Amino acid sequence: MSTKSPSKLFINIVGIGKVSSSIARQLKGKTKFGHILSRDRAKAEQLAKELDGIPVTYDDDFLLDGIVLFGVNDSVLPYIQQKLERKVNNIIAVHFSGFHSSAIFPEEWSPVSMHPNCSVADEYYSFKDVLFGIEGSEKGLEIAKKIVKLVGGKYVTISTHDKALYHLAAVISSNFPMALAYLSLKIYEDIGIDNENARKIISTLIESVSKNISKYDLKDALTGPVKRKDWKVVEEEGKVFKEFFKEKYGINEDLYQQFVKILRKIVL
Repeated sequence: MSTKSPSKLFINIVGIGKVSSSIARQLKGKTKFGHILSRDRAKAEQLAKELDGIPVTYDDDFLLDGIVLFGVNDSVLPYIQQKLERKVNNIIAVHFSGFHSSAIFPEEWSPVSMHPNCSVADEYYSFKDVLFGIEGSEKGLEIAKKIVKLVGGKYVTISTHDKALYHLAAVISSNFPMALAYLSLKIYEDIGIDNENARKIISTLIESVSKNISKYDLKDALTGPVKRKDWKVVEEEGKVFKEFFKEKYGINEDLYQQFVKILRKIVL
C-alpha cells in the first residue's frame, strides 16, 4: 500500500511497548492496521485481536509496507534495521524514543520521532492534550502530525541536532523530582510520618508547584525562603541538610547549595 498522502493511515507496529500500545489503542477505528510484531507471540496476538491486525514474530515471513510504529526499547533501536533486514518495503518509520533522534533509522525509511512529554505508566494511556516533541524527515513529520492530531495531542517541532538536549530537559523535569521526593520521604519517615501520608504530602506539594508553573513564569511560580530572601532560614536549613543526609546517606551538602544557587538565578 502506498505511503503517499493516504486517505486513511495504514499502520504496522513493531514492539508492543506502553507508548506504542497506547497510541495504537487511541488510533483504533481511525486507522487501518497491518502487522503487529512482537518477539512474544501471545502479546502480538492479543493486540492484533483488538486492532484487527496480523500477529507476527521476527521469525515469521512477512513484509512491512506503509507506516511502522516502533515501540522497542532505546537499547534495541540501533539494531532494529538489522533485525528487519529484507522485511521492510517503502515504509515511514516512527519511533517514540526521547533520546534517540530519527537519524537512528536509515534515510530511506523516511524516519521521524514523536516523543510524548508525559509519564506513560500503562498500555491504555490517553494522550489528549499531551505535547509531543517531533523531528525527522518531511514525510515522517507529515505522518507524525496526523497521528498526534488523531490521538488528541499537540506538538512542537525540534531539530534532529537538538534531540539529546531536548531529552535532557525532559529527564530533569520528570525524573529528577523523583530523586528529590526520595530525600523528602526519608525525612518525613525519620520524624514519624508513615509512608502513605508522606507520599501524599509530597505529591500534593509537587502538584501545586506544577499548577503554578503552568500558570505563571518561574519567578512568579516560585515560593519559599529563597523567593522571600530569608537567607538566615536558607543558611540554617543548609546545616540541617548536612547533618541529616551526610551521615545517614552520604549525600554532600553541596547538593543543597547547588539548588539554592539555581533558585537564586530565578529570583534575582
